[in-house]
Amino acid sequence: MNRQLLILLSGHNASGKSTLAKKIVSELDINQVNGDIVRNMLIANVKFYSDIHYSYPSDRTISASKVISVFRKELVRELLFQDQSVLIDGAGITKKARTNYLKLIDNCNKEIIIIMIEAILEEDELLARLSDRDKKDKKHRWVDFYRDIRKKEYEPVENSEADLVLRYDQKNSREIIQAIKDIYNRTS
Repeated sequence: MNRQLLILLSGHNASGKSTLAKKIVSELDINQVNGDIVRNMLIANVKFYSDIHYSYPSDRTISASKVISVFRKELVRELLFQDQSVLIDGAGITKKARTNYLKLIDNCNKEIIIIMIEAILEEDELLARLSDRDKKDKKHRWVDFYRDIRKKEYEPVENSEADLVLRYDQKNSREIIQAIKDIYNRTS
């Protein structure tokens, strides 16, 4: 019998979260919740958000983020209620943001195993990746966003935040996936 998991992926933009999420989802029978889907839908279909560049905060990007947050939380809540395991790609860089997802478990009355994965990357490599994103679209400001806001706000994942905390360093995806499989496939 598979156990119900809530996996929260945390880390800076361009730290490899989505790449790891795809690998995990492809190997496990698990649902992925990612805000990019809703963000792209808003940009493509809602005039108010159609020309936002979400790489740096503005009044409209903050507004879009509120909509995305509500969608993500409601989707996670419903999937957990339906006995589904969930991977949240981009669960937040602060403990408060991550805790907001953990509160969704309170009303489930179920034993859900919580796994947090922190994607870590040396700052030089992270800045190079963010710079590459900026070069692909000159309207983006990923490097500025990191330097002005995200670097100061970032709170590393603490071991006390989950049943299992893993660190993803771009080289250990096999070990991460195996650790999740070991818990996921363990009988209760």
